[in-house]
Amino acid sequence: MKKYIIIFLASFLVFFTIIGGIYYKYKSNMTDEHFVKTIEENPELEPEDSKEDVIINTLVMGIDEARSDTMIVVSYNKENQKIALLSIPRDTRVEIPGYGIDKINAAAAKKEGTALAMRTVGNLLDVPIHHYVKVTFKGAERIIDILGGVSVNVPPGMDYEDPVQDLYIHLKPGKQVLNGKDAVKFARFRSGYPDQDLGRIRAQQQLIKAFIDKLTSPKMIPKALTIADAMSKCIKTNLESSDIAHYAIHIKDIKMENVSFYTLPGIDGYINKVSYFLHDEAKLKEMMQQIRIGLGVEEPAEETELLPADNDNAPERTESGIGLR
Repeated sequence: MKKYIIIFLASFLVFFTIIGGIYYKYKSNMTDEHFVKTIEENPELEPEDSKEDVIINTLVMGIDEARSDTMIVVSYNKENQKIALLSIPRDTRVEIPGYGIDKINAAAAKKEGTALAMRTVGNLLDVPIHHYVKVTFKGAERIIDILGGVSVNVPPGMDYEDPVQDLYIHLKPGKQVLNGKDAVKFARFRSGYPDQDLGRIRAQQQLIKAFIDKLTSPKMIPKALTIADAMSKCIKTNLESSDIAHYAIHIKDIKMENVSFYTLPGIDGYINKVSYFLHDEAKLKEMMQQIRIGLGVEEPAEETELLPADNDNAPERTESGIGLR
């Protein structure tokens, strides 16, 4: 039982961090109060690699075979429980250490694997990446099916076929509940958007919001262990059980309005006939400062006018408070 509770807690923490509070409420209805108390009363149990860091950065990757098809950096402030999710287009043109210029999703496919992906992303954003989480698409399908599907608004024209990838996307437009397989297709579709990866990121952020809304529903509590078991089979992470427990206890009081979404700034373009997402270095520096201010670790200069966090690309604010601030 304890193993599955830990996995359930891990799922919340590493997949979207903010859901740790739901676990805590679920856990508090059980008899194992000593588990929570031990973590709270022993600060020395804090993960060794991040004791000095107020902000903990976790790279979440959706894996399609070897390459990472989705990349999101989840930044969590341990002191005020604020969270920022920064989406990185998979075709972002970067320097991969030891390999030269390539698309960022190629890093995970190199022999150094996840470690190289973490280093590459860290170099791009100029921040340490403490942890990683890898989620398979098949696993995501299974989890969403257990939840009973997720409600999203499908835009017109979501039709695409790629026999090589065995990918066939044909979704009707309009607001609807998607099962696991169709939800993953919704998240992977990009060819029909004028801005390609950025359009897909908007869809993914909408899906994340819908996933969180569904997972945080009280109706999901009876399914907790089933969800945990499914997640244990589709998630890989370098977080230890003690790390997971520590973080989850400290995010038990997190508020949904403290979560912000961002997207790496830039444009689509071609270099030597190869398509890339070309990030804007100056705007990225501004955005990283904005994220630090939003997370509460940096004060805005008096003359600085803060831009809204990814206003154009984020899901709309709902009653749950998820969206951009």
